[in-house]
Parts: sequence; structure tokens; C-alpha cells
Amino acid sequence: MKRIFILFLFFIIVIFLSACEGSGSLCEPGEITYRDRSDPFPDEVSVFTNPQKIEIKGKIKNMDQVISGPLCNNHLSGNVYIGCDIEVYAWEDKPKFLDQCNFTVDPGTIIYVASHNNTAFYKGCDACH
Repeated sequence: MKRIFILFLFFIIVIFLSACEGSGSLCEPGEITYRDRSDPFPDEVSVFTNPQKIEIKGKIKNMDQVISGPLCNNHLSGNVYIGCDIEVYAWEDKPKFLDQCNFTVDPGTIIYVASHNNTAFYKGCDACH
């Protein structure tokens, strides 16, 4: 009976570990620029698309927008990829780096984030930040 329990526990642990995906960042230290809140982003909101194909976890995906540079006053829609070469507010004092931003995400938008190991977010960025 003890052997069956140990074998069962072993299989549960193996299944649990195989289901875990690395949650590390694909970004190298220093690629993301952190801006002090005393230096605000411009108020202009750019709404544009720049379709590109991006490889995510071994599959090529069509992206409607690929974000680089400032990430604050943006309007996201469709399939969006947020790369490593972004600029965001530092969040040392505030837990949400999108505070003080005019940041909108259309319903149904899927956001892939390089700094979160290309994880897909289906509920915008407020789900984690």
C-alpha cells in the first residue's frame, strides 16, 4: 500500500512539474527602460498598426501591433506583441506602472509580453499590473 501511495505521489509531482512553464523574462537586463514619474510621457495617443509575424513558443503568430518604445498612452487592439525595447514608469513606489497613463485595450485583444516569457494576456494588462 505504501508503494502505491509513493508511486501515485511521484506521478502527481511529475505531472505538476511538466505542466509548469518557465515564467522568466525573455528580456536581457537593461533592455527595458524605466522612467521616473516626474518625467511624464507625452499625452499623445498613437493608434496605428504595424503588422508583423512573431515566433512565440515555436509557432509563428500574426501580430496586428508590435509595441516598442514608450508604453503608456497607447491603444491596443487585435493581437499585440510587447517587446523588450519598451519604456515604462518605474514601479518602486506604485505597484502599477500604467498608473497616470491613458492606456486602453479593446475587448478581445490578446497581448503577448516578452518580459513575461511571451505569456498571452486575454484581459488586458490590468490583470497583472
